[in-house]
Amino acid sequence: MDKILDEAEMKNVCLAVLGDPLFATTHLTLILECRKRNISYKVIHNTSIISILMNSFGLHPYKFGKIATIVRKSGTPATTVYFTLYENLVKKLHTIFLLEYDIESKEGVKPNDAFNILKEAEEVYKLGAFSSETFVIVACRVHREDEKIYMGRVKELLEIDFGQPPYSLIIPSELHFMEREALSVLFGLEKRNEINNSKMIKKKVEYLVYKYVGNTRKALEDARKRLPRKEFDSLFENVECYLDDAIRFLNLGEENLAMLCVGYAEGLLDALRFQGILELKW
Repeated sequence: MDKILDEAEMKNVCLAVLGDPLFATTHLTLILECRKRNISYKVIHNTSIISILMNSFGLHPYKFGKIATIVRKSGTPATTVYFTLYENLVKKLHTIFLLEYDIESKEGVKPNDAFNILKEAEEVYKLGAFSSETFVIVACRVHREDEKIYMGRVKELLEIDFGQPPYSLIIPSELHFMEREALSVLFGLEKRNEINNSKMIKKKVEYLVYKYVGNTRKALEDARKRLPRKEFDSLFENVECYLDDAIRFLNLGEENLAMLCVGYAEGLLDALRFQGILELKW
């Protein structure tokens, strides 16, 4: 970058890039440095991969949510990517994933790699955002002569050779009838195919309530084994009642009350620890 700026102080310099030049944060940094060094500049905008993806499949542009890039696995669940998809689906918004590709090393994320990354995150968080039944649009080499578009459920795309990069994924949420019509007419998608990736989504509260209820039941079972005395029966029964109420309130849509009940149940067991009666593992 410094070399470009140094030359720009003495002569006209042109930086040609693919797509919209300001879509990349690196290019924005270049402009900021020009301002700081009092170097005049001019930006000629162009169509970006995002605008092409939003407008090429008949999906409504205003129904797209946050965009994310799926990068090569780092050994940990793809938390940011997964919750980008999750939050978009909760809001019934479509998701665009750009798949990492390094031009110099020729390495990056292939569509099947992206599927596995999302599946592994789903196994950790279990919020119903991604599965083998998820409907996906795979856009390969968009806006080039060898452009290829594939769409279907993940399980139907696993054996496909997607060819050379770059790749992008679109994971739609619930489709408007006009969006469904567009996919049918433009890409031959059968109208009878139900496409609603938001359908199986679970609320975070639901996930947390079941998680905490499960942990508390294990702690309760342990406490009953280690404290069989009758004097604690009433306390244990209250814990059980609060846990049952938590599930009941959750099923009634009373999420705050469900979390409150779990908190009361945990608090009763924690009281044993605070009094030095029993040390529990959560």
